[in-house]
This record gives sequence, structure tokens and C-alpha cells, in this order.
Amino acid sequence: MSYLSLVKPLSHLREEQEHPDEVTLESVGVSFQRGAISELSGEASSGKTGLTLALFARLTAAGEICAVVDGAGGFDPSTAAQAGVELENLLWIRCGGDVESSFLSADHLVQAKGFGAVWLNLNGLSMKKLRLVPRTYWYRYRTRIKETPTIFVVTSTEALAGSASHRSLEMSREKALWSGDGSFKLLREFHLKIASRKHYYEPPIHTKAEFDHSES
Repeated sequence: MSYLSLVKPLSHLREEQEHPDEVTLESVGVSFQRGAISELSGEASSGKTGLTLALFARLTAAGEICAVVDGAGGFDPSTAAQAGVELENLLWIRCGGDVESSFLSADHLVQAKGFGAVWLNLNGLSMKKLRLVPRTYWYRYRTRIKETPTIFVVTSTEALAGSASHRSLEMSREKALWSGDGSFKLLREFHLKIASRKHYYEPPIHTKAEFDHSES
């Protein structure tokens, strides 16, 4: 059995210093800033999980260690592997639906430093409870990852981080294109709309027949 090592050799730390300030996913034209919070909000099947997994696939394939704080058990390792995520470079923390455990786990991770990305997955948790989380948590996360290579990603139904986030994207599913007749049809592609405070665009996302409609 292999074990995840959080202690990095000096050579690896030097490599991290050479990382670009942003990681861009060319397929959708979205960039994630290192040392900052990026927030993805929207209803189920709006593309939040898929976009985050694309980022994790990019980073873990390059040898970076990433972490996911799984608030309500929505993270599926099989789906992540199919998306290209190298599971050997992933730390998975399951919080069993507990809001407090989710935020404390994220706090420990940003204190540890050295992660390429930390994903605070709040999909499925009670929005009523999430709205009660003090804003100081978000500013503490922002302060602790500043000037580090870490990308802090938050996914939830509603935007929560406020001005503490460097980028806040609201995602929604607009339309789907199907092929075939009768009861059995093949999902060919669907279109997402991604809105931010600065711009608005609609990238087409192409899917395979086995696309998981249960995505949060």
C-alpha cells in the first residue's frame, strides 16, 4: 500500500515556486488563481463538479497533491478517476454531512500548506446552516493561502465566500441536445451558462452516453 506524503523534498518545493500564477482550463476558458479562493455555485447538474474535477485532473497529472473536503459524501472516486484525476495524488476527507467538520478540515489543510488545490465541497449540505458560518472563516482561508501555490475551490448551491473570493462563478444548465427516438435517447451534449461579476459566456460541454445526471 502506498501512503500519501505531506512532507515534500526541497527539490519539489523549488518546482512549486515555478508554477504559473493561474491555471487555465482551455476547454471552457476558465482560470483559477493560485493563492486565492475560487467559488463555483449553482444547482445540481450545473457543471460545478465536472469543472472542479477537470482542474484536479490537470494538477494531479502534473504530480501536484490535491485534497477534497467531502462535506456530504458527494465525491465519487470512480467518477474522478474517469475524469483523469490521479487518485494516488489525492487526499479525500469525508465529513459525513457535518458542516463544522467540513470547515475545520479545510482550515487544517490550508494551515498545512503545500497542496496544489483544496476543494471544499459543500454540495448537499444545508444552506440554512451554511449561511450561519461566520465570514471570518473565508478571510482566514484567504490569508493562509496567500502567496502559496494552493488553489482553494468552493462548490455549493449558493455563493457564500463574498468578497473573500477572488472569483465567484454562478453556473446553470441551459439546454441539452439528444439523439434517437422513443424512450431511449443518447445525450450528445449540453450547454452551461457561467456568469461572473465581470463577464458572461456560454461554453458547450460535450458528454458521453454514460454521463452521470446525479452530479451536484
